[in-house]
Amino acid sequence: MDTTSRSALEAMLSDFAHAQVVQLAGSSSIPLYHQLYRILLKFIQKKRLKSGTRFPSEGVVTSCFNVSRPTVNKAVQELIDQGWLVRERGRGTFVTQTPSIELTLLQNSLSLTDQFSPSSQLTSRLVSHKHLPAPPEISSALHVDLEDEVLYLRRLRSVNDHPIMVCDSYLPAGRFPHLGEEPFLRESLYATLAERYGCSIMKSDRYVEATEIVEQDVAELLGTSLFSPILLLKGLTFAKKNAVIEYMVAYVKEGVSFKSIVSRAPDASTVTKPTELRQGG
Repeated sequence: MDTTSRSALEAMLSDFAHAQVVQLAGSSSIPLYHQLYRILLKFIQKKRLKSGTRFPSEGVVTSCFNVSRPTVNKAVQELIDQGWLVRERGRGTFVTQTPSIELTLLQNSLSLTDQFSPSSQLTSRLVSHKHLPAPPEISSALHVDLEDEVLYLRRLRSVNDHPIMVCDSYLPAGRFPHLGEEPFLRESLYATLAERYGCSIMKSDRYVEATEIVEQDVAELLGTSLFSPILLLKGLTFAKKNAVIEYMVAYVKEGVSFKSIVSRAPDASTVTKPTELRQGG
């Protein structure tokens, strides 16, 4: 438990509030409470508040940011809902330990399921499964006719019971009959394609874009608000002979960190050759 005194923490919050370059904007399309939520979250992260630290009262937050008590209450509730704070009856509100979520996006494994840190308790839930006419963008990507049906799959991925990613996949419907009607093997689409349909994934092109949520259904699944920041992943997945079998779109909630390890190849001129062993002497 952090031993920082209540008065010291309140002073830290007051200084932090005055140091904000961007002030809360009532005219913004982002709700005022969500702006405050993000600023308070930044305060927790930047000051590295430890689990067990008593969070400043709503009255103190109201005074520091010059906003109404209902706005502060909604912002604090959002921090509670997202796992950053916990409210204890009769004691107050405290910082809680939020598990780190790490995604090694740039490793050689092609499956997103394999790219979460081993300590993460990853679960995946199929939200939607349907056939639909191929939209122009999907038709072009999958090299199918506009009148051809594609299989649309929407999955919600959670880590330690916290929703962190909505993943949409579009596949040629005729190529994978009955896909999605039964649970995926090891909760992995790619493992299912390989073992049930003999379709091994050979390559995946992925693109990352920093953006915001503009889809209400995605916001609801991730348990956040419209216009919250997200990372948008788009990609094409290839099987043998460069056959495109999936168009993927994933919405990654804030709070997920990406890890990439880059190693420099040893300079051939500095590599020491092993000593040649000879018999006799």
